[in-house]
Amino acid sequence: MKYEVDIIKELNSNEIVVKVQGLNVTFGKAHIIHDVSFEVRKGEIIGLFGISGAGKTTIIRVLTCQIKSKNWTGDVLVTHLNPAKEKNHQKILSRIGYVPQLELLNLYYELSPLVNVETFASNYGMKKEKAKEVAEELFSILDIPEDTWKNALKKLSGGEKKRVSMAIGLIHNPEVLFLDEPTTGVDANKRYDILNYLKILNRKLGTTMFIITHDLEAALICDKTAILREGELLAFDSPHNLIQTLPSNGLLVRLTIQDLTQEKIDIIKAFEYCERISRVGNINIEVFLYDFGKNINPFIDYLFEKGIKIISMSRDSANFRRYFQIRIQEEEEKEREQEIKIGETKEEEEHLKNTENEKSEKSGGI
Repeated sequence: MKYEVDIIKELNSNEIVVKVQGLNVTFGKAHIIHDVSFEVRKGEIIGLFGISGAGKTTIIRVLTCQIKSKNWTGDVLVTHLNPAKEKNHQKILSRIGYVPQLELLNLYYELSPLVNVETFASNYGMKKEKAKEVAEELFSILDIPEDTWKNALKKLSGGEKKRVSMAIGLIHNPEVLFLDEPTTGVDANKRYDILNYLKILNRKLGTTMFIITHDLEAALICDKTAILREGELLAFDSPHNLIQTLPSNGLLVRLTIQDLTQEKIDIIKAFEYCERISRVGNINIEVFLYDFGKNINPFIDYLFEKGIKIISMSRDSANFRRYFQIRIQEEEEKEREQEIKIGETKEEEEHLKNTENEKSEKSGGI
């Protein structure tokens, strides 16, 4: 079916195209994914964020039929089909697209962009004429210069190669497109261009997208963001809603402090209504306050009373990057507290054991 690129399809449909409920993935004794649940509606862009080993790729491998059902449990649907059933795999794969992190995995560098797309389109039974027609429409949306369409792909820039890879992932008009690190390997100043192209494709084609990435700036185009750590889903909501869960709905004061030291940070942290403080530079901090509007002036008075000299001060709102960092820090702090408690419990048990042994020895000696 020809793309109607001049019509912006209605997004935010109530149709759920991906459902994950209670997903657990295990390989032998290794428990990789822990009880992950989320739903994705038609036309949404979903960002999966987390450091290496967080579980992003494993979840996508389940959704794209790459992990055998014996290794996972849960209620999972992709385009209304269950990937646990092998008979559904061909249908699911025909309804989804995939853009790998490394273009060399799905591009032939000696061939032209057009021939590349035609070659992959043949895997879906598309005729050459139809593939060429769709490819040209996608190339136009992606701003791939027309004078490069018939040149060897190796002559294109990194950003242009990335966009050709996107076109290949979209050639069969998939319902869901999975993109693995779409901004990796692209010059820093071109990252926003790639994200902008993805948003344009989403708006014009209505394609549901999963962006698997370390690049926190990708949240700028996401309708929902998932934060993963060590196989657990820490958060799943819109970036705006997640930021609103921070103290004072994400309002913060950014301070430049003269001769900033850890001692001064501890003094600032001791302010009664200080919810969280983050060092963001050699002499810069960001502070979240409880009831920001009410307590900002008492906070500044407190700093003056403590002899802390402020070079500059500004009020700001947290971005997704700051929310992500805080959320990860909270989990790390919980783990440290748990480790301390476990250590203290073991010490108490050892102390009690030694005490009992001493009593037994004394009793035996009498």
